[in-house]
Amino acid sequence: MTITHEEASKIKKHLLSQLDNFPEDKQAQIAEQINSMTTEQVEEFIKQNNLTHLGQQCIFCSIAAGKTPSYKIGSDKNNIAILEINPETRGHSLVLPKEHLDQVPESTKLLAQHIKKKLQNKLNPDSIEINELKIMDHSLLEIVPLYGEEKQRKQASEEELQELQEEILKAKEIQPIEKEDTEEEEIVPILPPRIP
Repeated sequence: MTITHEEASKIKKHLLSQLDNFPEDKQAQIAEQINSMTTEQVEEFIKQNNLTHLGQQCIFCSIAAGKTPSYKIGSDKNNIAILEINPETRGHSLVLPKEHLDQVPESTKLLAQHIKKKLQNKLNPDSIEINELKIMDHSLLEIVPLYGEEKQRKQASEEELQELQEEILKAKEIQPIEKEDTEEEEIVPILPPRIP
């Protein structure tokens, strides 16, 4: 894949728009690195980080279309809920409309509430934040379970994501209802068959 100078400029602009996802103390350094990259360095960066979607199709549209693999934990007719591959906390998820929209529709918010309840039941965090984001001009919601003060973005391995996906999607086992001990069991009389 060879990119033009104009495409490299667009990709750099996009990368700079994502600075909010990084710690504040690192943002200036990262911005300086991005701005100083040559076209060839941008191209190499894209290859090394498997960001072939940059300058082309939106990654979230690609995920919604099933072209890019993801770890799905829920969906409805218009939305999909996936695990974040660079989570801040355990269970960090994204809920995105399947269409590339400027604003988050009501149906996305409803699915986010459903996923929030599922994460609360399965992972038992102290609380859960829902934040509205726009990445690559694709509006979406992020769901971040909070466990005390722990919040640090890191790349999750495929094994971690698969295990978490299975844990979240696993149906709760229904415990059989224990029969209470009663002093005497009630005897139900057996009646003879009725003859008309």
